[in-house]
Amino acid sequence: MTPEQFKKLLQSQRKELKQAFARTLPVKIGTAAQNFARDNFRRQGFLDGSLQAWTPSKRRSDPKNPDRAYGTLLSRRRALYKLKHRVQPGVAIVYSNVPYAAAHNEGTSNAGRGHRTRLPKRQFLGASKTFAAQAMQIIDKEISRILKTN
Repeated sequence: MTPEQFKKLLQSQRKELKQAFARTLPVKIGTAAQNFARDNFRRQGFLDGSLQAWTPSKRRSDPKNPDRAYGTLLSRRRALYKLKHRVQPGVAIVYSNVPYAAAHNEGTSNAGRGHRTRLPKRQFLGASKTFAAQAMQIIDKEISRILKTN
């Protein structure tokens, strides 16, 4: 394909490419990002090239604690696990409405009621090389699909 032919192909598919970048890709990537973050809960760590395992919670080692069966950041209600995503033109945002989500994701030294509880960093949301590669595959697949339909 010559550069002129490629230019004509792009111009003929301009409307569909514009729609893909404004709406289709953000929806697909937002859903994939939400699922990726939920998978981090199942893995009990953050996947960024390699798994960065979380520090286990104290309740997991207490044989008398009835909640020891749940994962490190999980509970019966699974509040942190209930991530949401919002889509705007060209952008997908994955977030949690739980007020303490940022403290767990980033770690803090002044958490809890008396502000003396230290929470280690247990990242479940954020930039990841692994997810960036997954997002690029989604983008490549969608662009290829558009350009192949003449």
